[in-house]
Amino acid sequence: MDKNNKSESLNGVYGTICEIIGFENTVKLYNQMKGSQINFPTRLYSKEYVALEAEKIYDGTSDSLNKIAAEYNYSERTIRKLLKKKNEEE
Repeated sequence: MDKNNKSESLNGVYGTICEIIGFENTVKLYNQMKGSQINFPTRLYSKEYVALEAEKIYDGTSDSLNKIAAEYNYSERTIRKLLKKKNEEE
């Protein structure tokens, strides 16, 4: 084992986390969250945030709708629904 590669000394998923965020940050994360079960949702951004951003970006074209959907990992249909809901609230 390479002494300089600390990720190899870590158990399971901690090695992967170490490769992504570094050893020191992995230790911080471990100390803060140890014993917890963590689930990472598929989508990083909330629907509320996406609706606000979509409202700023959407120009009425399917190209802009497609761009928003791809950027925030939502379907075009969901983006349309979020925009419609946002407009109804106003």
